[in-house]
Amino acid sequence: MDQRTEAIFESITIHYIKTAEPIGSRALSKMLKTKLSAATIRNVMADLSEMGLIEQPHTSAGRIPTDHGYRFYINKLLHMKKKEVKEYATGFVTLENTQASRLEDILLDAAKELSSITDCTGLIISPKLSASRLKNIQLIRLSNRQLLTIIITQIGMVHNKVVHLRTCPDQETLNKMAEILNNLFEGNRISKIRKTLVKKLSNKKDEYDQVLAQAIRLGKKAFDIETPGELFIQGRSKLCSFPEFNNQERLKDIYKVFEDKSILTNILISAMDNNDIQIKIGNENQHLALNQCSVVAGTYGSQDYLLGSIGIVGPTRLNYRKIISAIDYSSQKLSFSLGRFLDNS
Repeated sequence: MDQRTEAIFESITIHYIKTAEPIGSRALSKMLKTKLSAATIRNVMADLSEMGLIEQPHTSAGRIPTDHGYRFYINKLLHMKKKEVKEYATGFVTLENTQASRLEDILLDAAKELSSITDCTGLIISPKLSASRLKNIQLIRLSNRQLLTIIITQIGMVHNKVVHLRTCPDQETLNKMAEILNNLFEGNRISKIRKTLVKKLSNKKDEYDQVLAQAIRLGKKAFDIETPGELFIQGRSKLCSFPEFNNQERLKDIYKVFEDKSILTNILISAMDNNDIQIKIGNENQHLALNQCSVVAGTYGSQDYLLGSIGIVGPTRLNYRKIISAIDYSSQKLSFSLGRFLDNS
């Protein structure tokens, strides 16, 4: 794409992002810094249409970017120099000054704050339990064949699981087993604990006494956890302010996605897999209700301890530069806040 064609395409995209209105060749000729005739612009528009980057929503209308066009525009943004997050820093309430006592409160505040600064629906997925570190495990006898395992992580997450056994030990023995597991694995990542227990089982030797052997077998079941983090959604009503969602049926379908959560959870998990800004535009979301939406997500945590993902849902017509910067900045603030929370917990 030559410089002139790129300038025309960017002008069409930026105009539609700002106004939600198509633009014609005559209006575009007045906007461009370089003097070009309407006829020349129409020829370039025809080329851009053939490339699948713009389209004409109605016969008499101007042009708007397609999903493919947005993808081209965004890829260019992502390959530019380091995002200038300071531009949007003043719009945030400082997370490091909050005194939240629960992990959930910190996450909800972060999602609400991101929704406020972007005017979109804020999303955040809590840390996966398997990626968290153990603070304490408790074993409680429920019946002759059932016990309750309570796993508490260092970031305040609690996971309860009922384990079925042929014969459940008495509570005194369970307390000894819990003490063994806590002494062995406190501070270790949950996913690593299970791998260690599986290895100990496969290399089982005579030096394990009966209680230790039982603790290892039971621990393998207790730490077998692969559930994704919980998705929190803030600012659902923000979408109502966009003209794209004036249609009540369309809005209703999007709200069903909010209620189901599984689609958005998978998108945010994929952002964690890539450990970078993840953008799904329109039909890239692979769900009809989101074909006029973009989902933009980033990760929070540290390089050696990735915690979760934070992002937004909005129309495809987004100010992506602002959104990417806001998510990047928000993830940094949240990571700092959670680090402080961990130090104090």
